[in-house]
Amino acid sequence: MAARSWRPDGPGSFQAPADVRAVTDRTGRRWARQGARWTATGSHFIRWRALVAEHGPVTEETRS
Repeated sequence: MAARSWRPDGPGSFQAPADVRAVTDRTGRRWARQGARWTATGSHFIRWRALVAEHGPVTEETRS
């Protein structure tokens, strides 16, 4: 399965798909979902739309 990507101005940039658990931002940092918010550090949380807008494009991490 190909990894999906989201851009700040593209479809899906406002709400994360329910099946996405982790993404990688444009710098290679991994972001994981915890409830309705996302974290890269475990202590700072942001919403999906902020993640995509400030760190996008983001690419879904696929399990191998």
